[in-house]
Amino acid sequence: MTTYPVERTSFRDTARQTAKGIAVRAGVLSVVTLISGAFLFSLAAKAASGLVKLLAGTIILAIGAGVVTWEVKKVQRRFGRPHPTNL
Repeated sequence: MTTYPVERTSFRDTARQTAKGIAVRAGVLSVVTLISGAFLFSLAAKAASGLVKLLAGTIILAIGAGVVTWEVKKVQRRFGRPHPTNL
């Protein structure tokens, strides 16, 4: 019967391989986390931008409606028309 020599790895080699494996996994995880975080931030920024635009539009609409109402009342006073609630 023939016996073949068994390769033995030292503890130092095994620890080195384990450390390299952990470092590679940590690097991949860091890159994936960075990319997914940037993607989620861009989605949140787009949503916030849409909300800000909606809020600004609503405020401008309310200001415009107030100005129109004020102008109509001013014209009614100038021409002496009674206010509808005073009829």
